[in-house]
Amino acid sequence: VQLAAMFCPQIYSQFTSHDVHWYRQLPGRHKEWILTHKTNGMKIVPEGSRQRLQPSRVTSNNTYILILRRVTVSDAAVYHCCVGGDVCGDGTRLNITSE
Repeated sequence: VQLAAMFCPQIYSQFTSHDVHWYRQLPGRHKEWILTHKTNGMKIVPEGSRQRLQPSRVTSNNTYILILRRVTVSDAAVYHCCVGGDVCGDGTRLNITSE
């Protein structure tokens, strides 16, 4: 099973009470929402993605984690975590070299 993991540490205290939204961005395209991880632990994942996208959170250091299962070449993109929907990092580029 091919897995990829992306980490999103929330280091600023003003962001710890905001939901985290994950987006993926293909080259030359706008970001597209893939899931939301609420601060209360609830996870909003589209029905068709639940087998492949697994969000989690390490509460001790407030790090959100996105695990992508059964990775394929079409998953190559930049993955962004955003706090409150509009405060985003630079993203994590996922490169796929072979299937």
